[in-house]
Amino acid sequence: MLGIGMVLINIVLTMFWQRDMIHSEIDRFKAVMALSAEHIMQDSADIETIAHRLVSTAGVKNVFIQARESNPVLFPEETRYQPRLTDLAKQVISTGRARVAGENPGRRFLSISSRNLFIAIPLAPASADTGVIAVMVSVNPLIRNLISNQKAVFLYILINVLILTLVGLVHMAKVVIRPIERLAQLSETYTEEEGLNFMAITEDNEFRRLSMSLNQMIQRIEADKDKLKTTVRSLKRANRQLRDTQQEMVRTEKLAAVGRLAAGLAHEIGNPVGIIQGYLDLVRQPDEPDTDKNDYLDRAEKELDRIGGLIRKLLDFSRPGQQAPDNISVHHLLTESINMLQIQLKKEMVGISTRLRAGKDVVFADPDQLNQVFLNCLLNAMDAVAVTSNKEKQIIIGTELADSEKALKPGRWLWIRIRDNGAGISPADLPKIFDPFFTTREPGKGTGLGLFVSHTIIESFGGQMRIGSTGKTGTEVIIELPLVDD
Repeated sequence: MLGIGMVLINIVLTMFWQRDMIHSEIDRFKAVMALSAEHIMQDSADIETIAHRLVSTAGVKNVFIQARESNPVLFPEETRYQPRLTDLAKQVISTGRARVAGENPGRRFLSISSRNLFIAIPLAPASADTGVIAVMVSVNPLIRNLISNQKAVFLYILINVLILTLVGLVHMAKVVIRPIERLAQLSETYTEEEGLNFMAITEDNEFRRLSMSLNQMIQRIEADKDKLKTTVRSLKRANRQLRDTQQEMVRTEKLAAVGRLAAGLAHEIGNPVGIIQGYLDLVRQPDEPDTDKNDYLDRAEKELDRIGGLIRKLLDFSRPGQQAPDNISVHHLLTESINMLQIQLKKEMVGISTRLRAGKDVVFADPDQLNQVFLNCLLNAMDAVAVTSNKEKQIIIGTELADSEKALKPGRWLWIRIRDNGAGISPADLPKIFDPFFTTREPGKGTGLGLFVSHTIIESFGGQMRIGSTGKTGTEVIIELPLVDD
């Protein structure tokens, strides 16, 4: 910008300089022409001689002189500028004033092409009818001299621009670049232990204000960081409490299911215990053969193994803790859950049928928790059919594969359907069915945590759990679990 400004200034000054030089040259020619006119009027000198003298000594190219009572003189006689000279002479004779015509060199002063000026004055200043003298002069030498001088001026401007640019770069490096480098170095070496150290800039300028703003920003960041740490610690505590509460609720619901299983198991154990007691009475008979006694003991042992198997299943289900999630077969887990409830199913005279049609059934889940979900759904179905008036109490368990269009989320899914023909759920209770502690049973007969815990467990496996019921034709539980890729 500095260089452009200096060039523009030089152009303007050169234009004025050129204009003044041209006017000076015009005034000089007018003075020479006035002196020649005076000789013509006073000395009655030969007009042709004066014309030759103007061309040879004054630098005039063409001369046209017309005096009263004499013929016009044009020198040189053959010139293409004669019409221009005679026309300008007529204008002077008619107006009585000197005239200057032709190109104005000030408009294209850098060109070195020929420049011609046409100057005409009356022979007598007070009387135009005495005659006129008109000349054509070239200002080409003046233009070349001006261009030669301009080269020196442009060289001077170029040297000044280079020097000022260098000075400006040094000043910019000192005022702008070095403070930025210091700020960058301070920001790179800043550590929380060293504290605030952006006050290294001592100059009272924008960079000092910037460093002060950075210090204030760091203070706010440190304060926000402390608040964030406090919030994170609080959230971690709340998360631990929530996780502990959830595990406790799962444990509570599990113990409730264990209680129901234990009640049925106690009734079931009574039969084999009576059989064992009968075999022992037969063994005590003195007249029984040894072979028969051994047979009674073998049968009693089988009944004991049966009791041990029932107790082992109950203990396996009720043990605390969680297993590590793994790839498990849902069909196998459903079969185990049904086997655990065979005693209650027989006691309540509830029929159960399976329609495991899914070609793939492997999901990634905790088998213990998923088994708890299945048992909870089956126990709820048994409670529902227990109060129905249907003569045939029925529970149907089915599986099928679902694609992304049918499932709630994209991917490959396994649907588990558990349907009963019980009394169903009223439409008013459906929106609250997964709320904790919500139950439709009488006080003391339910915790209200079964479906809430089951829903939470299924969601932790990345699945969904839904319940559909019309309130008349029973209830259907739909569990959606993502399949494991092959």
